Formats: sequence, structure tokens, C-alpha cells
Amino acid sequence: MVTELTDRVTYCGRIITFEGDASGSLRVREARYMTVEGGRIVEISNDRPSGDLVDYSDHVILPGFIDTHVHLPQLHERARISDSLLEWLERYIFPAEMRFSDPDYAEKVSREFFAELVSKGTTTAVVFSSSHEEATDVALRVAAETGLRAVIGQVLMDRNGPEELLTTPEEAGPSIRRLAERWHGYGGRLYYAVTPRFAVSCSMELMKTAGALAREMGLYVQTHLSEQVEEVETVRRLFPDVPTYTEVYDRAGLLGPRTLVAHAIHLSDRERRLLKRRGSSIAHCPSSNFFLHSGVMNLRRHLSFGLNVALGSDVAAGPFTSMLDVLRDAYYANFMRPEEAFYMLTMGGARALGMDDIIGSLERGKQADFVVVKPTTVSDSDDTTEVLSSLMILGGDVKATYVAGRRLWEAA
Repeated sequence: MVTELTDRVTYCGRIITFEGDASGSLRVREARYMTVEGGRIVEISNDRPSGDLVDYSDHVILPGFIDTHVHLPQLHERARISDSLLEWLERYIFPAEMRFSDPDYAEKVSREFFAELVSKGTTTAVVFSSSHEEATDVALRVAAETGLRAVIGQVLMDRNGPEELLTTPEEAGPSIRRLAERWHGYGGRLYYAVTPRFAVSCSMELMKTAGALAREMGLYVQTHLSEQVEEVETVRRLFPDVPTYTEVYDRAGLLGPRTLVAHAIHLSDRERRLLKRRGSSIAHCPSSNFFLHSGVMNLRRHLSFGLNVALGSDVAAGPFTSMLDVLRDAYYANFMRPEEAFYMLTMGGARALGMDDIIGSLERGKQADFVVVKPTTVSDSDDTTEVLSSLMILGGDVKATYVAGRRLWEAA
């Protein structure tokens, strides 16, 4: 249930927020009190202001978690072991997504999905729906009712998949337009993304149609890139006149500042430079990469090119809906300071969406998107790195999740 706090309210707890640039100028700020009014943060202070107080004094208050890559129709397909990405799609994922031709089933799973996310502290999610326009409309409606921020798109495929999931460029264009006109920018919290699944399942004509509409309507773009070696080789065979996988998307007009490419494991430096020039971001999905044995993304190499990297759960290949679990796997994949990891989870995601002026950190004037967490282990240490390290490796219990000052969920 969504609860809205319209009055001026102050929250007390160990407030930790992350600002700056993860490539070097990262800053960590702490405070004790955060005052919210009209959905925005109006004051951060160590001195208690007057007025109503919500006491989370034995909890940590963090910026809301941003999941930049997750598949709604795959919620119940987690932990399905397979030999490869392409075999996994054919055996488990495509049949699961075909069930979303039933709007009632789509609504049932959508409600389950968004309730699960907010209970784990996710305040913003970038979501792949199914190939069905009506199911995508349902997902957007349920997201609106839930209250979280979301970028959602209908999956586009016109080859190399079951007939029931395929579209055509002629059908896809009007479908994108109808959904985007209805939902893009809705309530200042919902947005639409054109969503070609990946180059294996999309013709150049379909991708160009999607890219043109994204530019015309100011939409987001989300897709997969270079997740597995077999996939990269398949793309090379399908587009023999294009030098690299990333350039396939560039020729289709899909790369830009509002583009999120998931995985990006097997990239050349040429591709990294192209992504940087276009201003596109990477959704790093370490849990999924481990589960499907796709490889380990070279975070340091990406950052050395100035690329923005955020985090994604990639349910269902990723088995975890909690971004704290994903954070732990990100640390296992690439050593990083806990502060840097939490930056990727918060400000990194906000930057990927071009929303870093309104969310991603707890600062005066920003939307009050935050999560209240109790670390799994109790420590007397006041050291910020140790507290964050405990949350990253051992996890924590989410007490409450807020978006724009509205309490979307609270533990009993």
C-alpha cells in the first residue's frame, strides 16, 4: 500500500549518501536528520529540527536502490540452469514470456514483481516487459499504482524466436507510439523505453524503426550487448558487413545518452570508445553473469574510458531481486571500495537515466527516494567503510522504502 506523507517530516537515522564521480572524485556524506516536505528533501543536518520525527535511529538510511536491468516476465524462472544463454532462452524464457498473452496473468505477475522490488529497497527499475502490448500496458499501470519509478518497454523481436513472440517493423512502430504517448513521463515517475531484445532476434529494419521513434519521442533505449561469446559470434554472422556488435546498434540509431546496454562483457576498446562518444551507459549484471557463466565484465577497463556503469539484477538469469545481493556479486567480480559499489547502485543508476539532478543521492532539493536498512550484523564500529562493507557482503533487512516522500513499503 502506498502511504503519502504530505506534511513536513524529519527522519532520524545514520544517513549515508554518495556524490561525485565514481571514476575518481567520489564523496561520501553523512548526517543524522533528513527533513522532507512535498516529496523533496529540504534539509540534511546533524542538528535535530523541530516538527514531526520518524525514528530510524538504529538503521542506516541510504539513497533508493536503482535496478537498471530486470525482466518482469521472468520472475518465476530464476535458478533454471542451462548450457548457454541461447539455449536458456529457448528452453525456459520464451515459453514463460508467451504466457503474458493473457492480460490477467500479466497483471498477477506484475503485482507480484513490483511488490517484490519495493520490499527489497528498489525505488527505480528499468524493466523489460514481454512482447505483448497489452501486457506492457498492464505492467505500466501496475507500476503507477505501486508508486515506484520505472522505465518499461515492450520487448521487440522479429526473428530467431517463437512465432508467438515476433512482431514486424510495421506493427512495432504503432505499438511503441501508443504505449509511449500514454505513459512516457506519466506522473513524473514512469517512462517508456524502446526495447529490442538483442541483435540476434532483431532485423536492422526493426532496430532502425525503434531507434527513429526513440529519437522522435525522446524515449529511453534498452537492450543486451555482448553477454556471451556465442552470442557475439552469432551477431557477426547475422551482420557480416558491420565491424562490431556495438556498431550494429549504432547503425540502427539506437545509441545515445538515454541508452542502457546490459552486460557489455566481451567488448573491444573500439566499442568502448563508441559507447563513450554516444554517451550510453552500461548496466552491469554480475549475478546473471556468474549464473550463466557468461564471463566477468572488466569494470576497470570500462571506467578507464570514462563510461558510466550502473547495476542490474537481470532477473531471471540473475537469481536475486535484492540489489544488496547484486552488490556483493559486483564486488566478487571486480574489487571495489564499498563506497564505490554503493555509488554505482545509486548515483550510477541515476546518471544512466539522466535523473541525477532529481534522484541518486540524498541532497537538498532532490526527490526523497530512500531506503531504510538494518545491517545483518551489529557492530560498534562508527567506520563508514565497515558499515557499508557489512551491508554489501552480509546484506541487511529492509525496514522501509520511500519514493518522493511516499512510503511504498514497511516491514511489519
